[in-house]
Amino acid sequence: MDKEYLREVVKDQKLKISNLPLGYPRNKLSKLDSLLNHKINIVITGPRRAGKSTFLLQWMHKVYKDDFYYFDFSDDRVAGLRTEDLQTLYELFLELYGEKKAFFFDEIQGKYDWNKFVNRLYSEGYRFFITGSNAELLSKEISTYLTGRHYDITILPFSFKEFLGFNKINLDTVGTKNKTKIKSQLEVYLNNGGFPEVVTFGNKDILDNVYKDVINKDVILRYGIKEEEIFKKLSVFLISNFAKYFSYNSLAKTFGLGSVNTVSSYVSYLADAYIIFELPKYDYSFKKQDNSAKKIYCVDNGLINKIAFAFSENKGRLYENTVFVDLLSRGYGNNENLYYYKTKSNKEVDFVLFEGLKPKSLIQVCYDLTKAETKERELNALLEASEELKCNNLFIITGDYEETEEVGKKEIKYVPLWKWLLE
Repeated sequence: MDKEYLREVVKDQKLKISNLPLGYPRNKLSKLDSLLNHKINIVITGPRRAGKSTFLLQWMHKVYKDDFYYFDFSDDRVAGLRTEDLQTLYELFLELYGEKKAFFFDEIQGKYDWNKFVNRLYSEGYRFFITGSNAELLSKEISTYLTGRHYDITILPFSFKEFLGFNKINLDTVGTKNKTKIKSQLEVYLNNGGFPEVVTFGNKDILDNVYKDVINKDVILRYGIKEEEIFKKLSVFLISNFAKYFSYNSLAKTFGLGSVNTVSSYVSYLADAYIIFELPKYDYSFKKQDNSAKKIYCVDNGLINKIAFAFSENKGRLYENTVFVDLLSRGYGNNENLYYYKTKSNKEVDFVLFEGLKPKSLIQVCYDLTKAETKERELNALLEASEELKCNNLFIITGDYEETEEVGKKEIKYVPLWKWLLE
């Protein structure tokens, strides 16, 4: 690539981030603070437009001030950038800005043999901060080539706590007036979701563009999918069936794809782009666990309400999806520590949280407990699972019911969703 052309791109990008609003400080900034004195590379992943770049810029400006180089590899002007151009890029940084301490490479995954370049400069004392929107590609590239220690952070759309903070709702004291505001804001959050631009401007039409970019650029184009229309229908189907069971076999039949492997690949592409997530069933037998149906969840309720087939509102499923995504933001789901569970009598528990090899908590999600039979169903499933899994930390997340009840020797905590999300 022509050096002078690249020089103009570098200068344009520098100007762009210099004028970029740093936005609302994300909760995970404290994780980066704890790594300040460790010479490790930082890798930030997550869906498109969830705020990865802004999150990292918040911290870079706080810690490095202006003492870092920045380059956005998703810029269409550098689509033809080659591996050998990375050295030219480094030379331009030195010519334009002199010696700096760190590199911030935005959306670098899957494009170049960038890893050797990073390794070389890392060994010379530079620190690297990298973002990417594809979990599988970035993970493979890092594990295969990126030597030295690195720390991964996943940035999802705003949590409810961040959503309230952005909207200047005081969480220090939750009095009657404040509680009313919080519960009112929960309804907005359940409907609009937490993508930063949607929260900022209140326009859910932004989600159409987010979704189209992910499907067309991050999946169809990147993986060379030929059956585009079938893939798009499958994607909408999965989002529409959030918090429900699915199997690769049933999807293959529904969409006439023939090969279960094709369906499995399509689902994994969507998961790697952070649009959907699969939740496996927990079983003591790995074979049974692997063969069991999975449940599907979506990264954002706003995306569900915008993209999914029109469905009669099921607040219970939206509650369940919200709990799942919040568990992800708390660090569950990445290290075989989050499952659903079916008891021996086929009663379901929505979430089993593990700490190491032991179940830590069992969580049911039920919006409406006013009917006695509903409460009994949820409670019996929890108690039965508690006996089978030897776990006594039991929760039922509700619409508004709050209580601690003792059943036999077990204590059940009923917690309203809004309150649980603020823990």
